[in-house]
Amino acid sequence: MPIPKKYYEQMQASRAEESRRANSDLRRDLIRTAAICWGWALLGSAFIMWSAHTTSERLGWVSFYFGCVVFVAGQCWTLLAAYRRGEQRGDW
Repeated sequence: MPIPKKYYEQMQASRAEESRRANSDLRRDLIRTAAICWGWALLGSAFIMWSAHTTSERLGWVSFYFGCVVFVAGQCWTLLAAYRRGEQRGDW
């Protein structure tokens, strides 16, 4: 038995609104994730740049490697967190 046209249009309107909200949440989360990744990249780069600026060789190498760890670990953690949020929302 076919769905009456009135109810069918009502279902279409509600699904369109749900889709718009879901896409808005996804877009907002992706922008947030990108901004946090940029933050980690800037922080790691700051440590790496400071390692080139310092006069102590030992402190320079420690700062360089710490900057590399901050850069990579921060971005991995951020991307994994974004993936978990997407799984909870049902994006993928």
